[in-house]
Amino acid sequence: MKRSTFVAAALATALLPLAAMAQTDWPTKPISMVVPYPPGGVNDAVARAYADKLSVELGKPVIVDNRAGAATTVASNYVAKAAPDGYTIYAGGTSLIINPTLTGQVAYDPNKSFELVSLMSFTPFILHVNKDFPAKDMASLIALAKANPGKFNIASSGIGATNHLAAELLKSQAGINLVHVPYKGGAQAGQDVAAGQAQMMFSASLEAKPLLDAKRTDPIAISSLKRSPAFPDIPTVVESTGLKDFEAVFWQGMVVPAGTPQPIVDKLQKAIAKIAAEPEMIEKFKPLGVEIRASTPAEFKAFMNKEETRWTTLIKEKGIKAE
Repeated sequence: MKRSTFVAAALATALLPLAAMAQTDWPTKPISMVVPYPPGGVNDAVARAYADKLSVELGKPVIVDNRAGAATTVASNYVAKAAPDGYTIYAGGTSLIINPTLTGQVAYDPNKSFELVSLMSFTPFILHVNKDFPAKDMASLIALAKANPGKFNIASSGIGATNHLAAELLKSQAGINLVHVPYKGGAQAGQDVAAGQAQMMFSASLEAKPLLDAKRTDPIAISSLKRSPAFPDIPTVVESTGLKDFEAVFWQGMVVPAGTPQPIVDKLQKAIAKIAAEPEMIEKFKPLGVEIRASTPAEFKAFMNKEETRWTTLIKEKGIKAE
């Protein structure tokens, strides 16, 4: 062996323990948790709750970095290009796998640009209707819509939003014709459903709850596969219709830039799993209809593949384009 080759090999061998030690010692400085939403919403609140507890678990501050814009694409693009050193972590969501197909203008590949760490939370949508709408359950709603194609409106918080896709999924699977009316945000859309400007909407549970509590709208069904502990009396779409493949939830999950060392990914995953199992964490978000739930990276991948297939197929079939 040439001396230069021998020296290079020896140096590489010597550096291996140092690299492993660096990963084992992680973190040695504050961590940035990127959140693709502005402060104040429920998704930001979930991320901040995890950040606070991760600071304790990891022994270093986890600082929330809100990077809202372009329907979360600003944040996703930023994280995809960040150094894979464990100091940039991302509380991403459903739009991570929707936007590449919906907009075609992202600088990341959801299957190649990130390492998956763990799911964090699930938030279902509640299909609710105006008080004067004659149908008060899924069977009668579908029957009424079939008898009056194109007569009734279904609002959403915007084109390509998860609740818009939930509406399109229902229309497709139930074979009904409802007119989609997009708004710039879920709160105003919900108010217009209550006022009768639109007949129905899939609202995030947090946005639907005040209207339901005030008896301004009536609940029809919830979009998760199982009933929500926060709304135990509201049946699921599946049990109400027999549409076995119907599921539409907003999910959050922790991802990091591709190439982040596996020991760091493992340490993050274990910390998130511990936090998600804490009764305090679960009970804090239960009244909001948010289910705190962790996963392994493999479980996260299987779930994300299923979500990507469902939504990208629907977007292409319906020709949905972001504004």
